Amino acid sequence: MGDEAVKIFLNAKGTLDDVSDELKAFLDYVAGKKPKDDYVERLEEAVKEAKKNREWWHEYMTLLLRDQENVKKGEEMLAKLIILLSEDGRLSDIIKVSQDKEYRQELYVEYHII
Repeated sequence: MGDEAVKIFLNAKGTLDDVSDELKAFLDYVAGKKPKDDYVERLEEAVKEAKKNREWWHEYMTLLLRDQENVKKGEEMLAKLIILLSEDGRLSDIIKVSQDKEYRQELYVEYHII
């Protein structure tokens, strides 16, 4: 490849018997076969643990993003309600919706925000 480095290409589906038994076991694992030696079995367990952590992290991040979107949506809804109440001269209701969640929900319905 012109960079003077030594590169070895391995084929997990190869049929030549020119690598160690340990490397064959690893290549078999890479090819999707069940592990046949201790090292590859330990490697498989480590991969399973890493996948669990990755799945947990993905789930956590998905929930975090959804929560952030919901907070943003709630803030936008409240801002819209405050503007509409202000336009209608309902200044006392602006204070009330900031403190009373049930009343805020009623006004969201009244103003067709939800």
